[in-house]
Amino acid sequence: MKFLVFLFFTTFFTFANAEFLSFSENIIKDSKTNFLWQDNKDVKEKIMNYSQALDYCNNLELDGNKNWILPDFMALFSIVNTKVYNPTLSKKFKYYISDNYWTTKTFGHAKSGEAFVINFLSGAFNRELMEDKFYVRCYKKAN
Repeated sequence: MKFLVFLFFTTFFTFANAEFLSFSENIIKDSKTNFLWQDNKDVKEKIMNYSQALDYCNNLELDGNKNWILPDFMALFSIVNTKVYNPTLSKKFKYYISDNYWTTKTFGHAKSGEAFVINFLSGAFNRELMEDKFYVRCYKKAN
């Protein structure tokens, strides 16, 4: 329960201060966290299992930028706006599906074969089997 309270307040204050800007044609920058977020057609067209999602982000090159990673739970949740519904994203993001997106957060140290996803329809999160296929939005720290 303490984790959920912490998560709520952290997300509320993070998003309340978030400022999303177009960084390039396919990248959105959050100037508060200094994160760059992938925002191209792949984030709404490609679905993959957990392992494929990790590999996809590690090999992504977007608008000349490399070194992308699959977001951890807190990073991906930082772009969720819990005050809106469908989608729970800033209107700066052009590409999304109101569905589950992978995070690197595993359940039970991955022994259960489950990892957490965040749903951009409602902002809810859940754990899903790592073999199931969901969407991916990669990110990186801006230089």
